[in-house]
Amino acid sequence: ITRELPSLGAWIESRPAPPIAPPIGKFNIERSDFCINCGQCAEACVYGVHYRNPLDLRRMNDPDDYLCRACFRCVQECPRQALSISIDTAYASLGRGPYTADIVSSLARQADEGRIPVTGAGYRGKFAGEGFDGMWTDMSEIVRPTRDGIHGREYISTAIDIGRRPSRLILDERGQLAMNTPLSLEIPIPILFQMPPMHGDITKVAISIRRAAAELGTFVLGQTTPADSIVQIDDEPRLMTQLEDTPKVLDQIARIKATNPDTVVVVRVRLSKTASERVEQLARSGVEAIHLSADWDGLCDDGAPLVEALPPVHQRLVQANIRDEVTLLASGGIALAEHLPKTIILGADGVVIDLPLLAALECPLLESCFEGRPCRTPLSSIDVRWGRQRIVNLMAAWRNQLLEVLGAMGMREVRRLRGERGRAMFAKDLEVKLFEPLFS
Repeated sequence: ITRELPSLGAWIESRPAPPIAPPIGKFNIERSDFCINCGQCAEACVYGVHYRNPLDLRRMNDPDDYLCRACFRCVQECPRQALSISIDTAYASLGRGPYTADIVSSLARQADEGRIPVTGAGYRGKFAGEGFDGMWTDMSEIVRPTRDGIHGREYISTAIDIGRRPSRLILDERGQLAMNTPLSLEIPIPILFQMPPMHGDITKVAISIRRAAAELGTFVLGQTTPADSIVQIDDEPRLMTQLEDTPKVLDQIARIKATNPDTVVVVRVRLSKTASERVEQLARSGVEAIHLSADWDGLCDDGAPLVEALPPVHQRLVQANIRDEVTLLASGGIALAEHLPKTIILGADGVVIDLPLLAALECPLLESCFEGRPCRTPLSSIDVRWGRQRIVNLMAAWRNQLLEVLGAMGMREVRRLRGERGRAMFAKDLEVKLFEPLFS
């Protein structure tokens, strides 16, 4: 399923993994008795919503509402005005918090075949908003499509290293390396997994996530069994484990290293506006990787959003001249593919995700799911091969979207994107800079 490209990351081959139940569409299409079964709607629709009844070709079948993209072409071209479109009330119940109904539906559709979602009617959302919606990425190189890493002749690397990096290299008189370099692991995509806060205890959900991680060459953080922290690549096992930040975490790391010196240890630190001091302490103490964790909705313990709490951590390590010596991972509220490059621009090396994995398995992320009640989707009886493939498909779609962003920026590797705030614009900063002088 994965094909390793040296130092570039893996091209993820997606395969069809159809939904196990008809998806809930955003729009409800009604066909009235005025319909004369002329088939004009089927000819007008490019999304396959309308088609003739396979058992009686003289009649039109009921519309497949979930395929509708609200282009209204069928409504306009119906000679009898027999069609109408409205918002589906069941669709509006999907998701919670930053995981809106549109986002949950988009994640599920990307998991079908690994394709980048297309709305068909343009972007109709807000121009700017809170969190990631108030941040826009630089697309200045999009006018040079021949240099695009997906379709052009140049590769774009999506691989990152997890572990400690030396501040300098020492060579002997023959030009050979005269030092022991710290251990680091390379993963082909800047994404790691963790078990979601709900439904993660369902055996088939956990197995699907673990098998997808192994297939993608990445890791599942925060697990208690050794198998979850080992990924086999090219017959070489790689081990990673995560520890919670406590006063004794350095002693725990020392005991792990004494037994398994080739293990990369990640320390999970709760992200807040004051987390930068603790992160610097850990980095100076030799910690290899730090997982900066916000809540599932992207908010920290002190109420600050991830997009505001993450940059000070990165900037403090830069000012201390030790940023390149430690890997920073971030989690919380990372719901869309576009949030991945934005999080890296804010200072992270990679991200850790959980709820998007559930959405890929067709969990609608309802209020009842967050309250600990059974999911509407029969997650306990899914085929783990189907579950694994849908997660792989989702990551294929996310990686392709990351390549589009990097190509539009003219960048050839995702490592260079870290902390590059000049590659983004922030709505709040622009309002202060442009509009405050006008209206003050």
